Amino acid sequence: MHDHVEKTTSRQESSGSASDIHLDILNANDAKPSFLDKLPPWVSDNLRSPRSWKTFLRCWVATWISFVLMLPDKSANTLGFAGFFAMLTSVIIPAMFPLQFYFFLISTMLIGMLIGWGFGAAAMRAGLAVRNQVVARNTLEKEMAGIAGLSNPDAVFQDDIFKGIFLDTKVSAVYAVFLALGTFFFAMARAYNPRLLIFSVFGTVTLDILCSFGPLFPVSEYMLLNSLMISTGAYAAIGVALIILIFPETMNHAFLVSTSEILGKLKKLVDLQELVLSARPSDLDANSPLIQKVVGSRTEVVLLFQKLTATSKFINLEFSWGKWSGEDVVNLEAPLLGVVSRTAALQSFARIISHPVSRSFDTPNPNEAVDSSATDVASTLGPSEGLTSETFLLHELRSRNRVAEASHSVRMTDVMPTVREATRDLRASTSASITAVQSVLDSINTKRYSRNGDADADKKVEQLADSMHHLRQALADFKETKRLQLVEPFQPLLEATKGYKTGASAPPPLRTLFISFVFGANMVTLAEGVLNMMEFVLATASKRRRNRLWAPNSILAIFKALATRDRRDEQGAGEDEVPDRPEVNEKNATAYKLDPDSRPPTNAIQRFADVLHKIYKWTKSPEALFGIRYALLSVALWIPSVVRSTAHFAYAEKAIWVLIMAQTTMNIYASDQIYNYVLRVAGSVLGALLGMLTWYLGNAHGRGNVYGSAAAVALTSIPVLFFRIFAPLQYLPAAFLLGATWVLILGFSWLDGHIPVYGNVGWGWSVVWRRFVTVMIGCAASFVMMMLPPKSGRKAVRLRNANTITTLSHVYQEITSAWINDGRMFPQTPGGHPSPTFADQIPQFRDRVLGVAAQIQALRIQTMIAKFEGNFRGKWPMDEYVGLVDTQTEMLISLTLLGSALAQLDQNRRVSYLHHTRTVNPSFVADVVSSFSTIAQALRSGEPLSQTFHQNLLDRLFYHGVMHATTSKAIREGPQSLSAQGTEDPTESIMDYEFMFYASAVVAVFQLVEGLNKLRRITATLCGEVPLHGYDEWRNQYDRTHSPPPHVGVIV
Repeated sequence: MHDHVEKTTSRQESSGSASDIHLDILNANDAKPSFLDKLPPWVSDNLRSPRSWKTFLRCWVATWISFVLMLPDKSANTLGFAGFFAMLTSVIIPAMFPLQFYFFLISTMLIGMLIGWGFGAAAMRAGLAVRNQVVARNTLEKEMAGIAGLSNPDAVFQDDIFKGIFLDTKVSAVYAVFLALGTFFFAMARAYNPRLLIFSVFGTVTLDILCSFGPLFPVSEYMLLNSLMISTGAYAAIGVALIILIFPETMNHAFLVSTSEILGKLKKLVDLQELVLSARPSDLDANSPLIQKVVGSRTEVVLLFQKLTATSKFINLEFSWGKWSGEDVVNLEAPLLGVVSRTAALQSFARIISHPVSRSFDTPNPNEAVDSSATDVASTLGPSEGLTSETFLLHELRSRNRVAEASHSVRMTDVMPTVREATRDLRASTSASITAVQSVLDSINTKRYSRNGDADADKKVEQLADSMHHLRQALADFKETKRLQLVEPFQPLLEATKGYKTGASAPPPLRTLFISFVFGANMVTLAEGVLNMMEFVLATASKRRRNRLWAPNSILAIFKALATRDRRDEQGAGEDEVPDRPEVNEKNATAYKLDPDSRPPTNAIQRFADVLHKIYKWTKSPEALFGIRYALLSVALWIPSVVRSTAHFAYAEKAIWVLIMAQTTMNIYASDQIYNYVLRVAGSVLGALLGMLTWYLGNAHGRGNVYGSAAAVALTSIPVLFFRIFAPLQYLPAAFLLGATWVLILGFSWLDGHIPVYGNVGWGWSVVWRRFVTVMIGCAASFVMMMLPPKSGRKAVRLRNANTITTLSHVYQEITSAWINDGRMFPQTPGGHPSPTFADQIPQFRDRVLGVAAQIQALRIQTMIAKFEGNFRGKWPMDEYVGLVDTQTEMLISLTLLGSALAQLDQNRRVSYLHHTRTVNPSFVADVVSSFSTIAQALRSGEPLSQTFHQNLLDRLFYHGVMHATTSKAIREGPQSLSAQGTEDPTESIMDYEFMFYASAVVAVFQLVEGLNKLRRITATLCGEVPLHGYDEWRNQYDRTHSPPPHVGVIV
């Protein structure tokens, strides 16, 4: 053993020096960034990416061609008054997507326009039906007589039409009804499915045009939208042509490129573990660059995977050339998901060792008195270190464990070198295997047209087979022998504490052994996930050895893709997309919910009344209120267009853009409204300035120079399109308005100078200030409507936190139910089929975890937006709400680790440990579930918590452990008094392979409970706490009087 310690120490010194160099380099890189590194990541990353430059070039050419299309007089006259719409569409839907996804977006836009056209045409037909034909005929005859003999009677007649001489109150009322119904429909589509934002916006644009101009004409004018549709169709054709001709990319290719990028980041995440295991204690702080690098790398992987899956449904809709079909590529998603989900365990390990409580064990005070107060411990780390809620029982147990770890040299810093050496080969093989998979996919993807593509792919497949063999061997070696190295530092300790159950010795401090097993179990599950992915890639690559043309699987897939939509939470973050998945457990939980005010309806009258009650409740929902506001605002801003005294002014000054901008800038919540209002105003200002610069740069004070305008647009479109293409989601409102305002100024300026346009105001500055004013009036109108009364986004954040906490509770209960299932409690499902094992439920569990992760990510965005609501009633505690989101993220990772560990644990062994597993103690499980429920209910209702609830759940865990240890039948009457079911002591099986996963499950529950404690503290800070005077002193006195027995430890 002495030789082993010397070897370990020497390895630790050599590896530690190397790791110190790497960590110093990491810190140096952070300290001395390059110029590009000083820019936001979404700017610097895309400036460095050749693929991004190719995408940008294609979009830039599309926008420039759309503008050039307006320059010749002949094409300008053909396109008409809305000829700039081709350029506007090129900014809103750039040609940045593969062909099928571009087709989907354009189709969504065109379908919305056609539905809006349908609403408008129906309004026009109904308006003609109610129009007083006698009055209309008399007005027309009087007008014809008045303009007879004039030099340009057509112009005068057109001018009189837009002055409203044919307006009819009944007709206007009909149009108002159709406008309200149509805008309400598009508002509901946008509120319940944010993916339909483009559908909603363009649908309302066409409806607005027809309803604004239709009442002015005494006859049917169904083709008013010809110019709009021709311009939009022109850009659709331009986009399709450029996507095919300029750096063409299929969905198949894009998917594999993104997959390769994910694999590269996965490899870096695995390689980072060497630095984590070799780090100095100062580098393991939760805010250190190393830990932040691990957390950030994992976040990048998850975000990339979510973007990848968002487009996978379109892959089978295309023709593609290559070795793999669309079906093959889509089938890669499942094994890749298995690997991505298991990387959460690596992040979990980094969080465990960087946690303040865990780090406190590495700085023990051997002379510390066992009966020192809990506040003494809290003061050693400060109030921010998470130990301020430690009870006397917890402090007592941790103090014993801290001293024992130091005396036996089994602190985390002592055992980390052993963990590093034991897992070195497995980590290296896993990293190399990920690289091998990436090489195969890159070869298949990048050598589709290469003569040597087949030979290169065969070579990469052979290397993949070799890597898979090495990974299998490394995994087998770890399972059989190298995992035992993790126990070696604890062998003397286990020998010295064999009699702890009888009170002959203190319990062994196995905390660091459990944490070591966590990392070992994490690497095993990750390696098995990588092996699963390698098997799929190897099998598919061996089957697909030649390039060929792949056709779409089924035309029905197109309609399925168009019809499919993700569910959105009722409190989604405004216009931001929030992917979500069905939550089966939540549906089951809803089934148990009863109405406390009435029993279910039993007759027709009660059912009808119940329907009315539900409709009434729905009208008070944020979505319904948004739709009602949307329709009312649309009608209010539409009225000047159908009032005789203002109709001419409204048309000449393009008041239609006031209506369009007001509709576009409305949001469900006040915080969304204010946030987007700020962004859109900023985007409009920049767009106006850039538009004016572009016009005068290319045309000076003239009415328009073809070559100068083309050159100026080619130059100034670069920042506009870069911002639109690569800006993060939260900046898209500014990107849309910047591009739209820029296009409106250039489009109106050019068309006013080159084709006959009614209400021509000139070009340049005269257009700039008018278009800017219309945009600002629209934004101001929507802002006022949202403030009467505002629907608080902050309240939505609080309620959303309550919902996600409840969802986490459901996930915990589902896992616990599977954990305690011994095969006799739930032998069959309700359908009579055998109850599935936990391993059988892993795919469903994994999908649910990703769904919850998406909800939490949406909540994070909504929390950041809510700060824009202002501090009218006092400062909003944003830091606390951010803390809620961060804590829930950590708890979800702990649940992932727990589920992964239980899936690997043999069912018989799991059942045999049940009675010796404190974390499934029925009383403790009840405490955890009730804590979830109480916290969620406090956030949902805003009611304060009770001070008696201010307890550390770890204290409850150990309390139940103490009660279990002192009242167990096995202690009172001997082990033979119990049945064999669930009575095996896990600590007697430390050398078994299964114990490693058992330890991981226990640690995961500890981490989950730490997160729940933090949620409780933050909720008490937000909602308040009702005191029970004298309770703290009495609890402290009681705990000191009833100290834990010496045979109870922190883990066992």
